[in-house]
Amino acid sequence: MTGPLLAGVAAVAATLFAVQVYRRRELPIAGRGRLAALRAAILVGVLILLADLSLPTAGGDGPPREWVVVDASPSMEVPGPSGTSPAQRAAAERPADDDDLRTADFGAPTADGGADEAGSRLAPVLRRAAEAGAREITVLSDLRLADVPEVAALRESLELALRFVDVGEDLRSAGIAGLDVPATGRAEEEVEVTVEVYGTAAAEGAEARVELLRNGEPAGESSVRLPGPGRTVSVRLPVALPDTAGPVLWRARVVLEADAVAADDVRSAFTEVDPLEGLLALVSLEPDWEPRFLMPVLERVTGLPTRGWLAVGDDAFLPMDGSGGVLDDAALSRVAQDARFLVVHGLTGQAPAWLVRAQAEGRRVLVFPHDVEGAAAAGVTADGPRTGEWYAAAAGGPLAAAFAGVPWADLPPLASPLAPDAAGTATALELERAGGLRAGVVALQERDGGRRAVVLARGFWRWGFRPGPGTDAYDRLWSGVAGWLLALDDEAPGGGLGPAERVAPAGRPVAWWAPVAPGGTVEVVTAGVDGAGSRTDTVQVGDDGRATLPSREAGSYAWTARVLAPDSLAARDRSWSGRLELESHTDEFRWPRDTTLTAWDPGTDAVRTAGPGRPLRTSPWPYLLLLGLLSAEWILRRRSGLR
Repeated sequence: MTGPLLAGVAAVAATLFAVQVYRRRELPIAGRGRLAALRAAILVGVLILLADLSLPTAGGDGPPREWVVVDASPSMEVPGPSGTSPAQRAAAERPADDDDLRTADFGAPTADGGADEAGSRLAPVLRRAAEAGAREITVLSDLRLADVPEVAALRESLELALRFVDVGEDLRSAGIAGLDVPATGRAEEEVEVTVEVYGTAAAEGAEARVELLRNGEPAGESSVRLPGPGRTVSVRLPVALPDTAGPVLWRARVVLEADAVAADDVRSAFTEVDPLEGLLALVSLEPDWEPRFLMPVLERVTGLPTRGWLAVGDDAFLPMDGSGGVLDDAALSRVAQDARFLVVHGLTGQAPAWLVRAQAEGRRVLVFPHDVEGAAAAGVTADGPRTGEWYAAAAGGPLAAAFAGVPWADLPPLASPLAPDAAGTATALELERAGGLRAGVVALQERDGGRRAVVLARGFWRWGFRPGPGTDAYDRLWSGVAGWLLALDDEAPGGGLGPAERVAPAGRPVAWWAPVAPGGTVEVVTAGVDGAGSRTDTVQVGDDGRATLPSREAGSYAWTARVLAPDSLAARDRSWSGRLELESHTDEFRWPRDTTLTAWDPGTDAVRTAGPGRPLRTSPWPYLLLLGLLSAEWILRRRSGLR
């Protein structure tokens, strides 16, 4: 009686509330009794839905209340010591479909060949079954579930009679849960690779061997004792990067005697050695001390791999770190165009056309003009340079918070500011000279799809020359500028065209980035690294620069891509290339078999005593009725002059 009594009290309270609203809080209009009745009916209808009532049905009418749910995840296909797989044993246990029973799968591959997002997760299926009126559910599974606590909570909250049938067997297996390698590195640099290893209950305490391959060649190995089920152990291997630039493909493999599962033994990852794409790239046409002080600060505050080049003659740029050889205009133009964050130092009116175009089209650009013509190329109308010593005096815009509490008087002076046209340029940092003259020197520009900061003075490196207030102000200045430039949506590695992840699951569509061709089309050619199995795909790019490449089977692929449309400066006469690793890997055996599920009480008193019927929430009519009542009340209120 408690349930019906509470429902009646709630319905009376809702009716009294509706009457009170129209009698005390609304205008005394004619027909307000009808409006109060409509409001009360709406509230009572909502309460009835929340009470989760069932509609009586005759005989076998209504949805089936008994369900059989079968685990269809990849782990069910692996034969055990008996020689049969859990899927085969589940098929023998699975009853034939009839009108009084409904069957469903979970963890099965999707239509596009990929794994279900839920993997071996039962809770989503339980929710759907309960919404469809199920009260008694039998689960056929190998009991490798990743969401047992959530299943237990749903069993109680939804009052389901849940019974588990164990069709699995204990398997001896070791697998790799993760492979952690540096994303980028310098040639011949010593790095550490971390491999996470797990084992099943039947392999606990067994000795396994972890092997690491670098571009197919042995790079290191270690022995490890396998942990208990549900746990992992880390294996750290010190290795050296190659002496040449380019991608390095790492493969970690765990070897265990009599391993029953091969699908979890190998993981892959890439390291880019001395990358020239996706960088914070600095190009200095008029080298001075600034690049030397600026680059470490920007590398620290952005976290991006940072490289710099100094002009040492016509069509010759020397790497600042001494790595590699001198680059010519053609090579460095590619770097500037693909940079994620571009710094142009010493921009002049005689700068190469490719560099002027790169700083004009880049998404995140920091420019140090050397003269008035360089400032104009950066979009700032200025005159000068001004003579004398100029001192920082005030900061505004995004830099105001960065400079809070900075002792301006303690900062070294700057030189040769280019005074911008005050009417056309807003600046975030101002300098002051004796006599009260002021000049803005950091202009922040918002452009379509990007941002640019233009610095119109020289000598900021003096702030960072000695420890003290100047060093702190130097860090704050470039942290603020970099933070403002990076406050944009992430883009593809390299900012051009390529897969979102260089190691992706096989058999499912591959996420692709193409910010150079939003809303256009891209042609992608993929082939095995040995040249076999070449395939050409033409993919449509969304307005956000995202695309999807059709699935391919597991393997190592070389890809090349070019933009078919639209024809833009960023994509004209260009092609991109790289490596893509598609791997078939499952983490299912990382989860222990929870055999305690079979001991669960298969039902509750509420389930056993529940009569037949169809849950009211599964019918569309209550929702249509509520929608009609809401519409009627709104129309009548409007006609009566109420809002």
